[in-house]
Amino acid sequence: MFLELAKRNLQRAKVRSLLAVIGILIGVMAVSAIGIFGESLKVAVLQNFEDVANELIVTPNLQEGYRYIEEMDINRIKKLPGVAEVIAVKSDSLLIETKKKKSYAVIYAMDEKNVEEMFKAEKGTIRLKGSCVVGKRLAEFAEIRVNSKIIIGGKEFRVAAILEDSGARFDINPNSAVILSPEDFEKVSDVGYTMLIVKAESLEKVDDVKREIEEKINSRENKVIVFDLKIILERINEAFSQINTFLMAIASVSLLVAGVSILNIMLMSTIERTKEIGIMRAIGAYRSTILRIFLMEALILGLIGSGIGSVLSVAGGYVIDLIILQDPSYVFRPSTLLYVIFGFCIGIFVAVVSGLYPAWKASRLEPIEALRYE
Repeated sequence: MFLELAKRNLQRAKVRSLLAVIGILIGVMAVSAIGIFGESLKVAVLQNFEDVANELIVTPNLQEGYRYIEEMDINRIKKLPGVAEVIAVKSDSLLIETKKKKSYAVIYAMDEKNVEEMFKAEKGTIRLKGSCVVGKRLAEFAEIRVNSKIIIGGKEFRVAAILEDSGARFDINPNSAVILSPEDFEKVSDVGYTMLIVKAESLEKVDDVKREIEEKINSRENKVIVFDLKIILERINEAFSQINTFLMAIASVSLLVAGVSILNIMLMSTIERTKEIGIMRAIGAYRSTILRIFLMEALILGLIGSGIGSVLSVAGGYVIDLIILQDPSYVFRPSTLLYVIFGFCIGIFVAVVSGLYPAWKASRLEPIEALRYE
């Protein structure tokens, strides 16, 4: 009965009801679509760091007078529980010479297998025995090509590959560097191990591995500094969550406007139907009955507007992700679709809350005064 009365009353003011639905629709769509895009952007950024999320960077503690990491400590770290792999790296800043330019650059010493796993060649093939690979930015600056020869520390090497731009990294940044094999590196530099990339067996074991390294290696002296990249993921996640909340708060203003619209419609309906309410009260309708009818009207407006807005927000999020991220698949992740549910619930909540005062006011009308109203 309440539903039929509510539907009849809304149909009597079709234009106002339609405007209220459109207001809720726009508000829900704005909140949900922005939430979808914000979550999609966060997932896209975090995916770029997933490959290094289980890594720990171990460097010598320079402040305590340790310039290099000892081989004995490297072997101890390899035997620790939870450690999947240890990549020992040497690095030095050396003069490189080409036919056209001279420049100092960072020279890394790494095993060929590790280089192939961590980086991709844009041109050429990764080979380190008697050859080297060069970062893209350095190759562009020094006009280095595949198979050209460069002189590093007085020794000549042939360029086997130019690496793809790897962006910003927290372990090794090869973009402006040259990578040699450990054997070739010893021909041009006598530095020791300056970094260890320790890969834990899983993301859950990162904290345990970090604690083990600090306990075993730094038991007597603070020889090394251990930095886990999982902290970066947590900071990124936190930052994007705050940004997303801020954007959704701005979008919620449209829902506030829609709520005011519903409040206005319901108040107008109360005034226009004062005599009708008086008749209903005179023939025995309870105040709770009047209250339920008006709340049902607000709920119907909220359900229709929120339902359509939620569907359109998915379509809007799909288009935004396709244009900006070039990958609309992020829209269909469970964490992303939660924002659709959130927008739907918020839309209904705003509609019902906006209808509370008009419903209460209508239920408080006295039958005699309502019947006298013209």
